[in-house]
Amino acid sequence: MRKSSKVFFAPLAFFAANLLVFDPSLTHALDNVRVATASMTSPSVLYLLVAQKEGYFKDAGLNVEIINMRGELAAKITSIGEIDFFTQGFSGLGAAVRGIPLKVLMIVDEKPDWDFIAQPQIKTFAQLKGAAVGILSIGGTVAVVTREMLRRNNLDPTKDVNLMVMGGNDMRFMSLKGKVIQATLLDAANSYRAQKEGFSKLAAAGDYVNDYFSGGIVAAQDKLKQTPDKIARFMTGALKGYLFFTSRREASINYVTQFLKSRDRDAVTAIYDASVKVMTRDGTAEEKVLEAVIDEAQRAAGVKKEIRTADFFDFSFLRKAREQLKASGWRP
Repeated sequence: MRKSSKVFFAPLAFFAANLLVFDPSLTHALDNVRVATASMTSPSVLYLLVAQKEGYFKDAGLNVEIINMRGELAAKITSIGEIDFFTQGFSGLGAAVRGIPLKVLMIVDEKPDWDFIAQPQIKTFAQLKGAAVGILSIGGTVAVVTREMLRRNNLDPTKDVNLMVMGGNDMRFMSLKGKVIQATLLDAANSYRAQKEGFSKLAAAGDYVNDYFSGGIVAAQDKLKQTPDKIARFMTGALKGYLFFTSRREASINYVTQFLKSRDRDAVTAIYDASVKVMTRDGTAEEKVLEAVIDEAQRAAGVKKEIRTADFFDFSFLRKAREQLKASGWRP
């Protein structure tokens, strides 16, 4: 039996209001772009924040605003044009298979960076029987991976545990600390903190998934037709940030330290290393992986119909940006 595809998107809202500061005297000359993200510490957004800091978006004539928003809401708002892009790739794919006209333009991660964290006294999955386990949403990627990890450790997620919707990583960590839940998946940042505080790591989610993606760049199909130049400029700035983030380790760690207003460089380094470890090489995935994640999205949505990967994925803007950077000799 083929292992089902697993997907990730780990929300954690950090300092969204303070991260991005713009020069009002310049904004009149720039095209405004709004990007929604569910996490300010996931690989899906860190490289965009770096692109912002390096001025890559302004170089492309864009004023980019990054807004904290859950994937389900971001998909709806993007589809009606209120948001230009959002970073919850699998949420976008899930909405697209249900008929919302969205396309995934880039894939950021090919493995999740989550850990299954439990109360200090819980050392095995067997001890979770009858426990409350936190998830982000009923049908989201955290829930998909949580259920699979429970099943693979001989627990029935519908009978043996109580799955509780508790919100993003920060909320789930607080719920864990408050003993509202006994276990949950946490991203690298919160996992690091939790383990330092004595909570138990039962397993790494990356050891349980195969065909996978979670974070990315998603846009409305209408936007691709109506504003292709704006899309192309955004993808160029995003790609520059991606290449910088994945190749300039020390500089990127310094940026993440600023973003999180952290004095714990070990924690920031752990976040960075965990992020880069799960990121794709070129922002795309093989056809068989795309087919597998579409199959998973259809299964989660209760939809089954013949599809083409081109119905949901469009990497043409990313490839064009890559070709242009290569031709110009640009280096991060």
